[in-house]
Amino acid sequence: MNVFKVHFILLMSFISCRNNHVQSVQTKQTEDIGNNHFSKEVNYIPYYNEIYKADSLYITKNYKETYEILDRLLKTYKPVDGWFVNVSRNYLISKSKASTIEREDVENYLREKAYDVNAVLKDKSIAELLEKLNISKDDVEKIVKENVSKINLPLRSELNKMNIDDQDVRNRLNTEDSIKKVDWRHSERLKEIIKIYGFPNKNLIGGYMVQGKSADVSLSVIFNHLSYNGDYEYFKRTLPNLVKNGTCDPFNYAMMEDRKNEINNKPIDYHVIIAIDENVDKKKINTNRRAIGLPSLEYQEFKKKLMSN
Repeated sequence: MNVFKVHFILLMSFISCRNNHVQSVQTKQTEDIGNNHFSKEVNYIPYYNEIYKADSLYITKNYKETYEILDRLLKTYKPVDGWFVNVSRNYLISKSKASTIEREDVENYLREKAYDVNAVLKDKSIAELLEKLNISKDDVEKIVKENVSKINLPLRSELNKMNIDDQDVRNRLNTEDSIKKVDWRHSERLKEIIKIYGFPNKNLIGGYMVQGKSADVSLSVIFNHLSYNGDYEYFKRTLPNLVKNGTCDPFNYAMMEDRKNEINNKPIDYHVIIAIDENVDKKKINTNRRAIGLPSLEYQEFKKKLMSN
């Protein structure tokens, strides 16, 4: 049996051991939080745990099982990506391999994901489906234009600048007072954004590339720094609800919490960026991770090795 199959079998054993009714983080919602067009009644924690199982099957070309899991999930949930998991793409490709695919399926994918024409056309698997179903470049451009018209471009630019300022103050000035000032400014502004719009995710501001222009709109580094400065208690109360309703990536919350625990010399709960010691109880860490929708440590290492090859 080759090494890849051994890794996959071990990985699936960890995924299969999870409780299908995993207890998610429960936090009373006291703030007026925008829902970003997602239902507050739907709990995305079980969804996240299932998409990692589906992704493991997808990686090993078990397209039928991948399609069955995702088709069932997407009857209840709007598609939300996981840690290096493009759920909509996995669903579309697995359906094309295991079932009958229609032009509408591809168009729905484009309406969900397409913000840059070149990025769409450079994806070999997607390009093959476009050709097969006679979806032209003009068709793609039209959908991209419609998608971009729906996102908040000024907010996108603002978040990109926040990331630039976050790094600039540390690299250029690097004084305690200047760093605190920037972090607190970002903290207060993010609170306003969340209350007005909901969590600023891809549905609101687009992804890394929009019509040929890149922007760093990920907030994980900023949340990492808000564990030092900023209204940490607000985000500790608020983010679990936004993770649960599918608008906030669990990674943001986990990074903030891990860093805060490190600062306070407490046990690390998730180990998303902090190295794990040999003596750490991995079973407990995986339980913590599942409770907020993160993949297991084993899956994370499996995926990292796969992406590095």
